[in-house]
Amino acid sequence: MIAIIKSAFNIEITDLLEKGCTTYLTEQELPFTIFNCPGAVETVVYANKLIQTGKYKSIIVIGAIIKGDTDHYEYVCQYVTNGISQLSAMHTTPIVFGILTVQNEELAYERAALDRMNKGKEFGETAKFMINAFERL
Repeated sequence: MIAIIKSAFNIEITDLLEKGCTTYLTEQELPFTIFNCPGAVETVVYANKLIQTGKYKSIIVIGAIIKGDTDHYEYVCQYVTNGISQLSAMHTTPIVFGILTVQNEELAYERAALDRMNKGKEFGETAKFMINAFERL
């Protein structure tokens, strides 16, 4: 089972990423459960809690941090990146970093649109790869 934690902040983007991810996982017949949280920052503690349950072979965190006019962007990016990195170092459950960190909405849509590069599919592919790799160890 794969856990997908999706941030509701910038939901137009995260919905597209989720769709690309879940479409791929469904095609691959990989079961998943979706958990929603307010923003990218909250994905860190949510991932930690889900890892502690021992129920999931991989965790995918989905979010979109879009730069604005304040320093908030840098703080959120740093917090989420450091938090997920620490969890990855502390636990053996693979965490897929599906948090877009982009300069503007146009770049976010470029990476999320279903008819473009949709990174959500890549998140699912990475989870599958890591699960398979860990099972071979």
